[in-house]
Amino acid sequence: MATEQQPVRNPETHHERRTLNTRAVLFLLASFVVFGLLVHFLVLGLMKTFEQGRKPLDTNPNPILTSMPNRQPPQPQLQPNPVGDLHNLRVQEDQILQGYAWVDEKTGKVRIPIARAMQLLVERGLPQAAGAPPQGTAQKQAARQQAGSGTGR
Repeated sequence: MATEQQPVRNPETHHERRTLNTRAVLFLLASFVVFGLLVHFLVLGLMKTFEQGRKPLDTNPNPILTSMPNRQPPQPQLQPNPVGDLHNLRVQEDQILQGYAWVDEKTGKVRIPIARAMQLLVERGLPQAAGAPPQGTAQKQAARQQAGSGTGR
């Protein structure tokens, strides 16, 4: 029994030819291209019109462009010996912090080492502010001095 497969055919079903209107889609695409080109050339013409109107008014060249020479940026500054550079920086800082030097020779201001400044601060005390101290402060200091001298400290 040889069974040959016959193609299934339904005479009442057909391919639907109107699923997409190809002419309408192609017309829409062509109209988009034409509209885009039209806008492009209109803007180009408008810009040329603006440039022609501006040229007679702008006769002076840009001063920044004419005065600046053509320069290339400098080459990067590399640090060949960072440890040595840090050591030199610390030596300079130590010389400043531990040495004597004039700050302003006219007014008599000098820079002294930190250790000496602390010794002078302990010996002389903090400088007093200009002007009279508040009333309550002077009375409290006098009371402390009298109480301190009575206890034998």
